[in-house]
Amino acid sequence: MLLNQSLSRGIEKTIRAIRLFLIAPARNPITKLESYLYLPYIEKNANILQFDRDINIVDIPMRICYHLVPEEFSQNSLYGISKIIKHYVGIQPKKKLLAPIEHGCYLDDSGAPDDDPFARAIITFSEFRKEVILKYTERKVLPIGPYIHYAELIDIETLKDYKKKLGKTLLFFPAHSTHLIKTSFNHLQAIEWLRRVSKDDQFESVLICFYWKDCRPEIVELYLNAGFHCTTAGHIYDWNFLNRLKSIIWLSDVTASNAIGTHIGYCIYMNKPHWLFEQQIICTADVLINIPLKIRVENGIKSYQERKTYQSISSHLTNLFRDISLSVTHDQYEACNYFWGFNCIKTAEEMKRELTPLIE
Repeated sequence: MLLNQSLSRGIEKTIRAIRLFLIAPARNPITKLESYLYLPYIEKNANILQFDRDINIVDIPMRICYHLVPEEFSQNSLYGISKIIKHYVGIQPKKKLLAPIEHGCYLDDSGAPDDDPFARAIITFSEFRKEVILKYTERKVLPIGPYIHYAELIDIETLKDYKKKLGKTLLFFPAHSTHLIKTSFNHLQAIEWLRRVSKDDQFESVLICFYWKDCRPEIVELYLNAGFHCTTAGHIYDWNFLNRLKSIIWLSDVTASNAIGTHIGYCIYMNKPHWLFEQQIICTADVLINIPLKIRVENGIKSYQERKTYQSISSHLTNLFRDISLSVTHDQYEACNYFWGFNCIKTAEEMKRELTPLIE
């Protein structure tokens, strides 16, 4: 029996190695050099939050990121989620986690976009999402709650110094793009709303947290000219991203955004009230991707937005967060608990017990 299991595992490893060799981008010397330059950049900026200046994000080509992490499934290295979870339970970063992690909170009834035939399990936020995924796969599904719980704040003395300078702070998350999708909206309209609500509730600072893809000078300048502070949690493949995001949310007194997203659950989990500014958001395929992929992305956007489950949940959350409140309401907390899985959080011992069979 053990011999058969060992043989089966060996065959699985061989097939995975062949597959990765075939689909991985070419490992040319230039790519390796770029990746080695990026590694010290990540570590150097681990405890840095940049305010009131041009924000330089090292926009490393996506192909390079295959050299930065040992993950079996590349999406696990997004935002440093896998690294943070491994650190939480004391597993070495170089170990492979054979379970794709859903890096965002999906509010529809679709299957797991990160499912893979070689996965031993799928990691997600909540029991709600687990029930949905199990309709599409027989793999084990492990809900672990909001990933930001497992992140750590950057140097607390640094944060206290930042907080002293900022005072009472309203933190705003603009609707963001991805490496495949470009998001656009009326920034001046958002700025005018932020000016009004921050004045009404006597905030001393307005802090804008940009997604790395939207951290462009022509956009950032609009908010700086309005007297706001601007920052970012970092690049999509910066493994300190979640630590930095947790620190940015910690600095705030109230949070806000103009689109439903994973950030809302994170803010509510950290007991930061959230306001939703309803605004028209336009999503299109990034102009830099090839035509076949562009068509698939545009069809995917349309399909997701037209799903009745997504529309229903999105409408429900919009209704919950459109009113301005200086405290988290019971209904807001319960809704986020349901979709982000606050009650699914694991202790280090529980997490290690769940992950051990998935580590190689």
